[in-house]
Amino acid sequence: MAKSSTDQPNSKFLRDMEKKKAVSDHEKARRAKLKNTERLRELRLAKEAEEAAAEEANPTKKKKTKRRSGLPPFVPEVDTGSN
Repeated sequence: MAKSSTDQPNSKFLRDMEKKKAVSDHEKARRAKLKNTERLRELRLAKEAEEAAAEEANPTKKKKTKRRSGLPPFVPEVDTGSN
């Protein structure tokens, strides 16, 4: 079935409307994502500032890690046979 010439302008109008709606939906989703990202960033920065203030108020000494003596686990011990 061939489309009549009266259907073409109407379908073009419908495509344009769909395009505008899709672009609008995309922009709305993008703005919502940016707003959420900004909110999460503010929460993270507030938490970090709170932790930094708590650390300044009550500093704790960091423990040094204990060094293990002997050979590393990947080097096998060699028996020299001098018993």
